[in-house]
Amino acid sequence: MNLFHLLRKGISATYRFRGSLFAIPLLIATFVFIAQTSGVLQLLEWNLSDRFFQWRPSEGLESRIVMVTFDEADIVKVGKWPFSDEIVAKLITTIQAGNPRVIGLDVYRNLPVEKGYEELKRVFRSIPHLVGPEKIVDPSVAAPPDLNYAEQVGFVDVVVDSDGTVRRGLLSIEKASGDVIYSFAIKIALKYLETEGISPQLDAGSGQRHPEGNRTVILGKSKIIPFEAHQGGYAAADTGGYQTLMNYRCLSDCFAKVSMTDVLAGEYSKDLFKNRIVLIGSIAESLRDFFISPHGKIPGVFIHANLISQIVNGAIDGRPSIRTYSKWFEGIWVLLWSFIGGIGIWGFLRGSGLGKIKFIIGILTFLSLSIFGLLGLSYISFLSSLWLPILPALCSFLLSSIICIIYLSEQLRFVSNIDELTQIANRRYFDRFLMQNFRKKKDLSIILCDVDYFKLYNDTYGHQAGDECLKQVASAISKATRGTDLAARYGGEEFAVILPNANYGVAVRVAERIVEYVRALNVPHSGSKTSHFVTLSCGVASSTADGDFPNLDLLVKADRALYKAKESGRDRVVGYQQ
Repeated sequence: MNLFHLLRKGISATYRFRGSLFAIPLLIATFVFIAQTSGVLQLLEWNLSDRFFQWRPSEGLESRIVMVTFDEADIVKVGKWPFSDEIVAKLITTIQAGNPRVIGLDVYRNLPVEKGYEELKRVFRSIPHLVGPEKIVDPSVAAPPDLNYAEQVGFVDVVVDSDGTVRRGLLSIEKASGDVIYSFAIKIALKYLETEGISPQLDAGSGQRHPEGNRTVILGKSKIIPFEAHQGGYAAADTGGYQTLMNYRCLSDCFAKVSMTDVLAGEYSKDLFKNRIVLIGSIAESLRDFFISPHGKIPGVFIHANLISQIVNGAIDGRPSIRTYSKWFEGIWVLLWSFIGGIGIWGFLRGSGLGKIKFIIGILTFLSLSIFGLLGLSYISFLSSLWLPILPALCSFLLSSIICIIYLSEQLRFVSNIDELTQIANRRYFDRFLMQNFRKKKDLSIILCDVDYFKLYNDTYGHQAGDECLKQVASAISKATRGTDLAARYGGEEFAVILPNANYGVAVRVAERIVEYVRALNVPHSGSKTSHFVTLSCGVASSTADGDFPNLDLLVKADRALYKAKESGRDRVVGYQQ
């Protein structure tokens, strides 16, 4: 059975069952989902989610937090760094006079600094709603010794993704001793919420859903859900401690700000701090307390401010945290877009009457609208604080579309070269194949075949039976030829076979086999003057590698040989050799 026949069979099967239409998107979706869970798409997915943070409309000014910051200009005005204990004590005392609910000092004060140490100790001990920092990851920095460690100290360490961006908030860590310590942000948030009568409660139902037991925390109107290794766009991330995805409110412009030196000079509104959380921290470039957030470069104190805002506003107002869909839903989402790509392209390639330009424009329009639709749906989901990964679905859609374009275009190209009735090569492909082989300057043979008394067959049995007869004859010819030969319908009841690298002797043997295979079909033909069954006459012509007559002459010779076969009584092979 020749190669073209095998291709024709495969294409015919595809069009009958359309199995590939479903197999290709399914395989691609599986491949993409594996790539996602293995982390191949992780960095790009993070970057896309960062863009959504940047595109999201402003939520307005955060009303519960005020930032007291110091930059290079403030350090110059004070005249030294680190600030003396006297300066820090005066700053905290001034802020305390404004009746804040909580003060967060994001400045390390584990050692005395010049004068004022005793005054600073007194301030630390007299303000129970003051929270100070410690750093627990190397290089570690101890907490201020005069703060109540259990009530007034929180660690300021943050979780940084592999691309250097902070997207997760670390709320607590369990030490090797079994003791649990809490972050700077959660300590401040819980102190604030305590005055609202809100305290954390474990979600009774979460223990059955999480392998580590009951870890989801109900806090007022919100739930704090622990981060999991494959959540959202993550793949096998470190889940040490109690982490949660951060729902950044902004970079820094959504927080009321006042400089440290303005506070010390009394140049601020006197009710600025009342009933608010006041965070004190550096924004000075020289102190290098900066990280990367989805919004860009951000001082560490503003990371804490965003996390505090997320916790507090979630508990009081129900502002949602960033949530994610279950993995099975994400898998269906990826599979859906894979099928949209495959089925959509199939529809275009099967469309009727589209010109080349319109076809290309249609494909590009379909791809563009689908991609924008995917981005739009994911963005709308993000506006509801639901992170729906984009890249896996996008890759699945594009790969499915591209592969289907290649696969189906190749199939349609072959289909355009196949005779619709007999499902072997048509005359157009025959001519092209013959020209290609003539250019190779090698031995070449042609067999022309004609069904004996086919007009009488049609007259006797009808055209529908005639079509069925031609199908069977074409199948017999294909089976009788070699794997490198091309069998084609030459026109009407005539067939032709091109035999590359075949001399006259080989061609005659193939032709005789064709005649035998057709005869063995035992298709009744009562109108035949040669046999009671359908038979075939064949004419053979061959050209050697050094032959000099063109393909047209070879066809003419084969046609003359076929004519002699008919004159000699049909059902036989007659050859012409150069």
